[in-house]
Formats: sequence, structure tokens, C-alpha cells
Amino acid sequence: MLAGLEDDSDNVIDRIRELAKKEAIEFTHHARTKMYGRKIDSVDVRQCLLIGDIIEEYRDDKPYPSFLLCAKSGQKYLHVVCAVAGEQLFIITTYYPDENLWIAHRKRKKPSSVPSAADN
Repeated sequence: MLAGLEDDSDNVIDRIRELAKKEAIEFTHHARTKMYGRKIDSVDVRQCLLIGDIIEEYRDDKPYPSFLLCAKSGQKYLHVVCAVAGEQLFIITTYYPDENLWIAHRKRKKPSSVPSAADN
């Protein structure tokens, strides 16, 4: 269970939004590197945290449970993986979902339905 949170997504998303409103966000080196390479702005990441939905949970991640959020950013959908650590959000990575790997940007395609290089 997360410190100070019940074990349900509603409480987690409320906590993520609360910390995002306070701008209690720290970007990992990995996240900054990926954002730069993918031309993703920190404003868009914060917006995803404020309005996005949790589409996957990684509660066994260490050192903190993490969550994948999805929200529309301009004309594209954005995915943000964040961890809730006390009074801080850590942004682990962020990316634009590949439509070959995701259904409607929110659900992973089954491995058998993902086209392989041999299919091209």
C-alpha cells in the first residue's frame, strides 16, 4: 500500500493531481533525456498529471509504486509514468504511445496482434 493512500486508483489519482497542482514534481534524468529526444514539454507532462487517467499500475515497482497515466496533449495522446513518494511525484518516463502497440492509446495490444518486422 502507498504511504497515506488507500489501495485504490481513485485515491491515487487524487493524490497525483494534488501533488501536480502543488508542482511537487521531480523529473528523473531518464525522463528529461526522453522528453528532450521526443520533444515533450514539462507543461504537457503536468497537464497529463492533472487531467489524465491511470491506465496501468505497477504497485510492485521499487523504490515506489508507479502508475501510467494517459491524457490528450494537443493533437496527440501522451503517456506519463510517475511514482508517488510521500510529498513528491517522480516522473520516470513519458512518451507518445505507438498505435501499433496500443488500442485507443489506453490498452496494450496483445503480443500476438503486434506486427513484427517480418510482417513488413
